Amino acid sequence: MTNTWNKFLEMIMKVPGAAVSRDVFLGNTFKLLPIETRKKIVEGSPREVLTAEQIDSAAKRIIAKETAKVTTISAVSGIPGGLGLLATVPVDMVSYYYHIITLGQKLGYLYGYDNMLDQDNKLTEQGREILTGFIGVMSNVTAANEIIKAVAKETTKKVSADAVNKMTGTVLSKKMMSHTVENVAKKLGSQISAKTSSRVASKVIPLISGIVCGALTFAAFRPAAKRLQKSLSQLNKLNPAIAC
Repeated sequence: MTNTWNKFLEMIMKVPGAAVSRDVFLGNTFKLLPIETRKKIVEGSPREVLTAEQIDSAAKRIIAKETAKVTTISAVSGIPGGLGLLATVPVDMVSYYYHIITLGQKLGYLYGYDNMLDQDNKLTEQGREILTGFIGVMSNVTAANEIIKAVAKETTKKVSADAVNKMTGTVLSKKMMSHTVENVAKKLGSQISAKTSSRVASKVIPLISGIVCGALTFAAFRPAAKRLQKSLSQLNKLNPAIAC
């Protein structure tokens, strides 16, 4: 099931807008702040300029915005023939994970994580591991918490790629991290397979299925988003001295 998750993640990341640029996102999120303040946030970290409460507030606004988007799209796509299917995956599920994946990147950047993308706008290996951990937390996979706890201090420091590789290999034990990420990916892969089957089966009654899909998406997405936000917020408050 590891391959199932990795392929699914790769597929979603190819959807326009799924790859979130750290600098662009932070610049737009805090566009109302003075130029010098925005510059410090983008070049350094929100943690260097904003209080934990201000970051939490920004995170909650982002969650509310993404929840509204994904719920509306899910309700519309729940109607057969409305938006159709992408390959064999129901489009409302693609939309759900699209927003889960973009939200994971955005919350990470808000709480001090470095850019998860390379120069070609693709996930770096470390970015993939961190994002898998984030989505694992949102999906209530217990082992995922170990990933974000293990990388919290290292990924909130502005260091070179070589330094990151060294830290991953020594301090974090790359072998142990890879094993944990693999376990989380397997569980996410299993969830994807199960949800795909159940979503397809649910779209029998057109209008009712649309309403149900929207309601179910809201009921799943918001708690999942809040789960990750709470975890990142707690780590942020436990490590107040960390800054990019």
